[in-house]
Amino acid sequence: MITGSAKRLGREIALTLAKEGYSVIIHYNTSQKEAEETAAECRRYSAAESLQGDLSSKEGVIDFGQRYLEKFPKTQALINNVGNFFMKSLTSTSMEEWTELFMTNLHAPFYLSKLLLPSIKLVKGSIINIGTSGLHSIKAFKETPAYSLTKLSLYGLTTSLAKEVAKDQVCVNMVSPGVLDIAVDLEEHPHLPMGRAGSPTEVAAMISFLLKKENRYITGQNIEVAGGFAL
Repeated sequence: MITGSAKRLGREIALTLAKEGYSVIIHYNTSQKEAEETAAECRRYSAAESLQGDLSSKEGVIDFGQRYLEKFPKTQALINNVGNFFMKSLTSTSMEEWTELFMTNLHAPFYLSKLLLPSIKLVKGSIINIGTSGLHSIKAFKETPAYSLTKLSLYGLTTSLAKEVAKDQVCVNMVSPGVLDIAVDLEEHPHLPMGRAGSPTEVAAMISFLLKKENRYITGQNIEVAGGFAL
């Protein structure tokens, strides 16, 4: 199951995994048309379905989780891709914006991971969280403080959960993109280390790598697919 996979990076992850034979569940909130189109494209290669869910509130997350389990009781892997990008200074951020951002970017992955772990443990599966480059060095975030703090917290969740479930042969990792060619702030980064932005395909390839059986000794890691950005 890939959260936020109707379009952009999530869509590429879903398509990549479908092409490799995985059955995929396309989660979406308001992008129903795009989700159905993505699911239809995925069905060219494997089984695929879409399921709506609002992950911006506690009630919405619980409702989605319950409906998901009723329809799909067996899950091999969870990709927590939903992560709303947010550019505002701390003093400009409202309490409502702060709360909703932490719900989608941190609390929803926490709840869904707990909810699906019993099933994931049965198949010694994986949980992969999508982060952001630069989490290896703690610093002040002026332009995106709330967003960066949610991802820093998600990294802490990743490592803590990885250590707890290692005994169950479950792998929990984070994949952190740098500036992608679909980024809303792409024009603000004219001098990237490799002379170009990354592509969603490159991020999806890393997720595919981590899901493979021969790579099952990697856990608790934050792997950047960032072309040297934020070093």
